[in-house]
Amino acid sequence: MDTAAPEVHVEIARGLQEHAARKGMPFNLFVTAVEVGGSIALFRLARWAGANDVASYLCGSTAPVVGASLIWARARKFSGASAAIFSFTAVSALIALVGSTNPKVLLYKDCAATALVGLVFLGSCLARRPLIFFMAQRYGTDGTHEGMSVFDAMWEHYAEFRRGMYASSYLWATVFAVQAAGTALIIHQASYSTAYTFDQVLPFAAIAVGIVGSVIIGRHFTSRGRAQAALAQAAGSE
Repeated sequence: MDTAAPEVHVEIARGLQEHAARKGMPFNLFVTAVEVGGSIALFRLARWAGANDVASYLCGSTAPVVGASLIWARARKFSGASAAIFSFTAVSALIALVGSTNPKVLLYKDCAATALVGLVFLGSCLARRPLIFFMAQRYGTDGTHEGMSVFDAMWEHYAEFRRGMYASSYLWATVFAVQAAGTALIIHQASYSTAYTFDQVLPFAAIAVGIVGSVIIGRHFTSRGRAQAALAQAAGSE
């Protein structure tokens, strides 16, 4: 049950309104484009310049560092989301560099990277805060220090918010595991061209499922939290 004082609830509600996600959307989209698009662009630029795969991947991995620096300059807070993007890029690079470069094997490596990302989401539930919290903190606010701090307060005071974050983490871990297994099955049974098409499309489908599922989970636990707060308030007034 959420036992925060009424003043805390009011302050959090005000913070969510003043630092709504829509206000920070241009900045968050720009930083994401720098981190993801920059990684791809720098990798291709390095390859065009004649660098080997290792050097090219290292070059591309600098983009998430730039993105984290932009967030730090704006919010003066560590970006767990940027760290995750950097980690995912590094994991994909390491897996791609190991073993055979047979076309279908490369697709299987994508599956392995996806499965490993799912394990990262699952393993983060053992940390102080799960990975999905940092994603929500970044994309659910305007990206300012004050806005991101509202999520810190929600984590501290709202038990249902914490449960929702863990539930969303389990969802994302499951989604990535299913995507990896499904893609691997398609690669095994289909031609390379067909498998390649699915390998490019399924990640977007998985992300869409994860986002929709997270929204549903968030609304469910928000409703539970409000109901519990109302009961506590009613009991306190008796």
